[in-house]
Amino acid sequence: MAMTFEGPFWPRLEVLTFVALLLTACVSDLRTRRIPNRVVLFGLLAGVSLAIVTDGPFIGGGRALGGFATGMAIWMPFWLLQMMGGGDVKFFAVGAIWLGPHGAVEAAMLAGLCGGALSLVYLLAQHGFSYTLIRLALGLQHPSSLRVAAPVEWDRRMPYAVAMAAGLAGAARWPGLLL
Repeated sequence: MAMTFEGPFWPRLEVLTFVALLLTACVSDLRTRRIPNRVVLFGLLAGVSLAIVTDGPFIGGGRALGGFATGMAIWMPFWLLQMMGGGDVKFFAVGAIWLGPHGAVEAAMLAGLCGGALSLVYLLAQHGFSYTLIRLALGLQHPSSLRVAAPVEWDRRMPYAVAMAAGLAGAARWPGLLL
């Protein structure tokens, strides 16, 4: 499903709601390192409602729930391993409502790529070029060294909603880009 601003009212409202969800989650995560449940609940209700209104209860509702379930299935293991926050997982799953199952897989791949780039930028900003270069070189030689916990005084919480939103937006704007 390619989202555009052309055509009847409902698809345009769907695009605007999707963009508002992505921006709200990003701003919240950048400011507080949290994505409030009310943002996720709004996205869930709006996404399912608009999918049903736009494509009917069986096709639209099925695609929406399939996207949600796929998004949860992809990122839930990372939350269970404490590698990601629950808000990020819920946010992605709700964003995947707009994309369906196939789009959710593509969005997850794009989010992973964006997350890797964001991690590198975050590491550079927090610890500088020298530390980052040494850490990456050591990680390439001994991957198990990357599992060592960071000192308590370091802020390890990265605003991953930015990467999730970029992946979701990319998959919505350019469906079929990777798959």
